[in-house]
Amino acid sequence: MRDPFTQPFCEEEDLGLALPDSDHAVSVCLPRWDHVIGYEEGREEIIETFESGYPRFVPHPFVTELFLAAQEEFAKKEETAIVFPSLAAAWRAAEYVKRRCGASCRLESYGWEGLTVLLLEESAYESAWKYWQHSGEIVSSRHAESALTDAPLSEAAEKAGAVALATLKERIASFYEGISAEDVFLFSSGMGAVAAVHRILSGRIEAPTIQVEFPYLDSFKVQEQFGAGVVDFSITSSGGVEEIRDWLGQGENAAAVFTEIPSNPLLRTADLAGISKLVQDKEIPLVVDDTVASSVNVDPFRFADVVTTSLTKTFSGVGDVAAGAVILKPGGIHEDFLREELPIAESGSRLFLRDADVLEHNSRHFEERVRASDEITEAILPLFRDHPAVQSLWHPSGNCREFYDQVKRDDGSYGSLFSFELAGGEPAARSFYDALRVSKGPSLGTDFTLACPYTLLAHYGELEWAAERGAPRNLLRLWIGLEDPEDLEERMETAFASL
Repeated sequence: MRDPFTQPFCEEEDLGLALPDSDHAVSVCLPRWDHVIGYEEGREEIIETFESGYPRFVPHPFVTELFLAAQEEFAKKEETAIVFPSLAAAWRAAEYVKRRCGASCRLESYGWEGLTVLLLEESAYESAWKYWQHSGEIVSSRHAESALTDAPLSEAAEKAGAVALATLKERIASFYEGISAEDVFLFSSGMGAVAAVHRILSGRIEAPTIQVEFPYLDSFKVQEQFGAGVVDFSITSSGGVEEIRDWLGQGENAAAVFTEIPSNPLLRTADLAGISKLVQDKEIPLVVDDTVASSVNVDPFRFADVVTTSLTKTFSGVGDVAAGAVILKPGGIHEDFLREELPIAESGSRLFLRDADVLEHNSRHFEERVRASDEITEAILPLFRDHPAVQSLWHPSGNCREFYDQVKRDDGSYGSLFSFELAGGEPAARSFYDALRVSKGPSLGTDFTLACPYTLLAHYGELEWAAERGAPRNLLRLWIGLEDPEDLEERMETAFASL
């Protein structure tokens, strides 16, 4: 197995390799700038090399095989198939497809632990795949592998998986004051957790949700395309306070306020203290995602009613399992309603027991890894702050720091993710990225350093929209892992020298 610490995935010939070297990797190597462009433009010579990909964007080989098996067994002429983790998820996908393109769908039971087949005409496949991507209600690679081999869990594996689930809930709860395992709900992806909260709260009241600060791609798409729409406060001058005050002052309402600590990729933080004061009296829940900062560094429950987090990232650290969590604040706004609905949502996109077992093992040293990578990031950042080639740098230590400090723990840090833009435009960004000797691909939170041209990867079809909200086309994003800081700094300086 290839070690990304000593042999990072960054060579031309590494294009398409699973990242990390695992049958269940959740990222893929894109070692050159042109490879990123080729992927976004759908060039077959790029995509055909992929051994894996981020599971909501690129179907894993096991998942693709599952779709084909379902199509062979259930599809009529000119129908194609997508398999969802439950009847409820497949039904929601069918409704989405009908709303988006008017196509009708059929549902069939795959006959294996609740898996449900969505059958539809090929012209509607893209809409169904968009539901998979946006909702996060996915079938994991391990789930697909088990279904394909018809390998039901043994009694011992069932027991081990149940223990892993319970342990995970207890472990996650332990990082939040006043939270117990009963307040934690686990999903098959981080986006599945966000979408579940949005679906529940949007179903309670006919009002849009509010997004504060630049949102993660699909967090915004869910709000935009489901429920009553979204009020876009992704550009704020007040951390969201004045914008929300004006909105409510006009007599408008909201189903919820969504934001992230910090935002991705601009690493900005909303004024959670100020927003909380505004929405409490209106009984509008504040939903905060702490994936990037992590619960080791921040306590969002100082102001949040609900916290979502992607366990795929730092909590796992390995990059070989997808999962997400919703954590509910006792006594928070609409707690009773959410506590009643979340178990139903959880069952519709549950964390597969084999994935739970892997995640439990991966997360045993979560806190130690976070603190170590944060310390290394502090050592690396001055190189970027002081380098004349760096035009802009985004990190919570320098962006909206006063708002981040509202939720920062006394022993917390500012995290291991930062973004930057180089003077010299695309030629400079291309040169730096191509010369950088760290692993390159989507995702973050791995034990090893990861780089990507984030705006190109996440917003290629809406680059102007992203730029208007402060994320330029040539933005580069770096997640700092656990490599030796002197070695990492040397690699960065070599990339700078390429300019």
